[in-house]
Amino acid sequence: MPDYKNQPKLDFALFANKFRASDRHPLKTGNIEFTEEFLRAMVNKAKEGTMPKLKVAVWDRVSKAGTPYENARLEIDLGGTGSGPVKVEAEKAEDDSDDGLPF
Repeated sequence: MPDYKNQPKLDFALFANKFRASDRHPLKTGNIEFTEEFLRAMVNKAKEGTMPKLKVAVWDRVSKAGTPYENARLEIDLGGTGSGPVKVEAEKAEDDSDDGLPF
């Protein structure tokens, strides 16, 4: 069984869209701030030859102020194969090891 306990996770919240004026506007909105640790794990998965697939879980919550919202969590799916193999470029001649993000 995959070890999700030790994998990086991203938690974020989805709130009712205050600016929703029609059915074409989203019901809820929120922001996700990707950490370097999470991005590295996604890049490492891609370097293994598969596109990273994310799992999402959502819980209904109420803020201390009484505002209902959804708390969500993203995790990299360790059991899935993603969308298939990807071409991984050969390592650069000069090693930029651990200089941050891959771009």
